[in-house]
Amino acid sequence: MNFVAAILYGTASSVLLAITLAALRGGLSHAAACVALGCGALVTGWTFWKTRRETSAEKPPHGWEFAAMALYTVASARAFLWLIFSDKDKLQVLSPNNLGDLSLHLTYIRYFANGAAFWPENPIFADGPLTYPIGVDLFNALLVLAGVDPLRGLIWVGLAGAILAGCALWKWGRGIALIAFLANGGLAGFGVFVSGRFVDFQAELAWKSIFLAIFVTQRGLLFALPAGLLLLASWRARLFHPADEKAWRLPLWGEVLLYASMPVFHLHTFLFFSLLLGSWWLLHAPARGPLMRVVGLSLAPATILVLLVTGMLKGARVLGWKPGWMWDDASWLSWCELHLPGPATFNAALLFWPVNFGFLLPIVALLAWRLFHDRHAVWARALFFPALFIFLLCCFVKFAPWEWDNTKIMLWSYLAIVPLAWNELFRGRPLWQCALAVFLLFWSGFATLIGGLNGAHKGHDIALRSELDGIAHGIRELPPHERFVAFPTYNHPLLLLGRKVALGYPGHVWSHGLPLTDTSDQVRGLMNGDDEWRVHAADLGVRYLFWGPQEIGEYTDSTQPWRDSAELVASGDWGQIYDLAIAAIEFTPDEPERPPDTSENASATR
Repeated sequence: MNFVAAILYGTASSVLLAITLAALRGGLSHAAACVALGCGALVTGWTFWKTRRETSAEKPPHGWEFAAMALYTVASARAFLWLIFSDKDKLQVLSPNNLGDLSLHLTYIRYFANGAAFWPENPIFADGPLTYPIGVDLFNALLVLAGVDPLRGLIWVGLAGAILAGCALWKWGRGIALIAFLANGGLAGFGVFVSGRFVDFQAELAWKSIFLAIFVTQRGLLFALPAGLLLLASWRARLFHPADEKAWRLPLWGEVLLYASMPVFHLHTFLFFSLLLGSWWLLHAPARGPLMRVVGLSLAPATILVLLVTGMLKGARVLGWKPGWMWDDASWLSWCELHLPGPATFNAALLFWPVNFGFLLPIVALLAWRLFHDRHAVWARALFFPALFIFLLCCFVKFAPWEWDNTKIMLWSYLAIVPLAWNELFRGRPLWQCALAVFLLFWSGFATLIGGLNGAHKGHDIALRSELDGIAHGIRELPPHERFVAFPTYNHPLLLLGRKVALGYPGHVWSHGLPLTDTSDQVRGLMNGDDEWRVHAADLGVRYLFWGPQEIGEYTDSTQPWRDSAELVASGDWGQIYDLAIAAIEFTPDEPERPPDTSENASATR
């Protein structure tokens, strides 16, 4: 696992150095990117050299573990080699889950590569800093500045992250961790025996496929998943089996680097590990000394990164009370109404947990009973009960405006508990019992995985290459730091080219916890050309207005007053761009005449 750790060290070092250089010089450049990537490569190379003779005893894979490895390899190749591709003039993504997400990541990558000042303003919202863990997208931006095509960079980094994650999953829980990661699910996938068709059975459920709906779309996990699993494996050896000198572990500085840099890659993962370390501090006294060193050395850098990605803790209000997690979600209620007889609300409350989690529920209950009575299983108890508590906490408290985002924390509880349950409950059992357990636990997720990656998926359009090329040519002379106003959608060409807009896709803005309503009203008022359109432009801080096919279709009643008062700076088959700087005359309403001041103070003054 040392080669996985070495690559993660180099990635974290490159990103942290890039943030520092960008903050010092006001943005990224080709030179800064080369320095950051070069230093990251040196860290990786030095680690490779230092650990070249270190070995750890690993049992070779056997039997069904080869099948798990093969399934992971095929699924990763299918998902990431076709992550984004061209079909003649069309730019497409394989997964419908990635229509909005990959478009947003392209926005960030090109935005950083365009030289955005650091810490960057939000490119999809007109008020405030960017409040998002930007680590992997920033790394891709460094590759772009170093000469790598943005689309190829997305595929390369995706494949590399999948390889690192697969190795880390093997280290953490061998074959059972691989299959659990690929095929989490409940009961919905058993519907294949009725329909005879493989589809994404969990697309409308709360507990979606981790691989399809989270790993492929949430690019921060390309770093956070392998880094987090290596940290868990290292802490297992360092904190709970310190006498086992043969057990593999990270060096102290490696643990600090991965843990302290985690907030800029995946904040939910950092939150999970912070809660886990806090529980170990309280419940496992022998671990307090090593924990003091890791947390103490990580405190300052991790705090700085948390403050940056949360807008100094003011960027969004995300915490909320939500008992039952998503049992009353509209899509789940609709699913119950469509598939089940009787009142939808009653069915939703009764069936939410078994349909989503299936046979995992009794297995977790059995494991809890066993570990509660087994005082000698120190490591298993220390991992299981905090992980279960964090999972249950996510069922009552939402950590994002959209409660589904709690899945980004819950997946860590799942990955911690399932390999543990296998070792404690099924290891050494007869083969038929193990096979039955695998079938009951993972068939639904397996059917969903096949349905989400099979040949029925031909691609989903996100852009036309010709349109992107035309707009890129039109805006090449416009300052990259200026903000545009355009129709808010996830795949607007301006966003895919890394330009700031007053309002991006409302779903992204809302899910990031940003105040959407006022900005949306101002954008609509400006684009419709109402009486205060100049005021809206000034309030939103926009200089350029984009008027293209999407704007024409959305704002059919617009009076377009900027045609007469603003300068047309670019045009083509794709639309027009107007410079509102000339039209943005300072608007100061006439002050009403004030009555004479007859107060005693005024008389005394006179």
